[in-house]
Amino acid sequence: MSEKDILKFLQNLGFSKREVQVYMFLAKSGAQSTSFVAKRLKMERVQAYRTFKKLQEKGFIEATLERPTRFTVVPFINLLESFIDTKRGEVENLSAQKETLMESWKTVSAPESDYTMAKFSVISGKKKIHLKMQTMIDDSQKDVYVLTTGLGVIQEDIGGVFDSIMETAKKKKTQFKIIADISKENYRIMERLDKRIVSEHAKVEIRHLNLNTRFFPRFLIKDDEEAILYASSGDEASILNIEDEGLWINDKMFISILKAFFNQMWQIGIETDRRIEELKTGVPIGETIIIKDPEDAWQKVIQMLDNAKEDVILITSSQSLISLIEKDPFEKHHKPGIKFRLMAPIDLDNLEAAKKLSANYEVKHVPINYMTMMLVDDRNLFMFKSAPLSDVSDESFFYLNDTFFTNDKKSSERVSEMLNDTWKRGMDLNEIASQAAGMKLPSIAVSTNENVTQLVRLVLNNNVASVLITERGEPVGIINDRDLLKEVVEAKKDPEKTLVKDLDYTPLLTLSAGQTMTDALKMIRQKGTKRIAVVKDGQLMGMLTQDLAKRTLATDSNKSAKK
Repeated sequence: MSEKDILKFLQNLGFSKREVQVYMFLAKSGAQSTSFVAKRLKMERVQAYRTFKKLQEKGFIEATLERPTRFTVVPFINLLESFIDTKRGEVENLSAQKETLMESWKTVSAPESDYTMAKFSVISGKKKIHLKMQTMIDDSQKDVYVLTTGLGVIQEDIGGVFDSIMETAKKKKTQFKIIADISKENYRIMERLDKRIVSEHAKVEIRHLNLNTRFFPRFLIKDDEEAILYASSGDEASILNIEDEGLWINDKMFISILKAFFNQMWQIGIETDRRIEELKTGVPIGETIIIKDPEDAWQKVIQMLDNAKEDVILITSSQSLISLIEKDPFEKHHKPGIKFRLMAPIDLDNLEAAKKLSANYEVKHVPINYMTMMLVDDRNLFMFKSAPLSDVSDESFFYLNDTFFTNDKKSSERVSEMLNDTWKRGMDLNEIASQAAGMKLPSIAVSTNENVTQLVRLVLNNNVASVLITERGEPVGIINDRDLLKEVVEAKKDPEKTLVKDLDYTPLLTLSAGQTMTDALKMIRQKGTKRIAVVKDGQLMGMLTQDLAKRTLATDSNKSAKK
């Protein structure tokens, strides 16, 4: 205990400032006369005599029998024990009156409301904040969420917060989640804590997040009922700085917002052992983020394509391959030495688009796929959601809302292996083209007089992608599941009232034995239909479009004119 602590104790005993001066002077110099003390402390003799009289009356000093009279202090231990006895008596007296006081209080106070009012309080000082955190942890029943900075990890460790978490995890079913900025300065603390969690099978999870600021507010949430936010008010470079300011609050709305923020941060956090391994080896684990803003996501895509050095591989859906002709994100990024590989389910609908893309890219057919992923240089991975049918605002090829991106080596390596294996198993375009000529007509048929409900039932019950449309028993067209969605869902038609004959299906053109594909091209041009399925000997020869017919016939005419 320092002299400062003793002075504070004397003040608590009821000493005035002048009495403290006199008492401490006598304690240090021994028995002295009033005039001597007054002279040394530069006090008026009248003030000195009054002070000595009060101290003697209170029993804090004693007088000698000699002349002139001198005074000496009562032993400090006597003061201390007297103070303790007094306080003990006060506590006992208060305890005895507790029930009486509570009954009296009930008669004068208003009834307590069942409604929990939102309250807050300010807590000053790191020690008090840590004690409050430990109390909240000890009282927890369901879950505790903690977010802390790099320096906060060190301070919470010194303050005993992590020890409280581990002790509570042993005794209760409370689930603990900690987000911490793990750095070179604190990773040994987190490594020790992580080993303890494993050895004790504690219900404690920790993830790393780079908070990128010294003054990032830290917080603890307990059971969705109360939270404490705290941050250093001074220079956070000092580990032992005690000037932290904390805000305790029990407002449910505020806590729900704070918890939502924590959960969002948790999703992009990195496992503790991976972060520690990065700090030990110096090999970065990279970033993993969900990019909410489409513009930010597009800038990230452009940045990665600009920096591409070896390989870009894309896997996408059948329909997206057609869109790639109009919105090609790779066109401006062709560089010598960079290989672009595209994978998608290729059918008669997108075969023409695939052939066009193969002029600039390597293209392969893979089984049906609804996800779009892009991997740049086996490291930078993008995962894109499928666009809703109602969303037509995105002008880029990719649907960029909530884009997932990572350049974490472990994650990218796993996806790279999967994509490269899928590429090896894929089918080249020349194989697709040769197989298209031998494709059989759909085995499931529906009459033009049936309604769309019956058509949908056939598709679902038979698990087919396309249906043959007949009229009076003769095949007249084909419709696939995607066209059916466009015709009914997008056009908002009533499936019960809409007949199959009213749908814009792909008509069949059956070639006789002496007719060729050139004849088919002429027929489609004459009929004016946008698309037609060519059948010969019960086999699909191909899916022809009006644009293809015009280009082909124009080329043939030019060749004939030159001859």
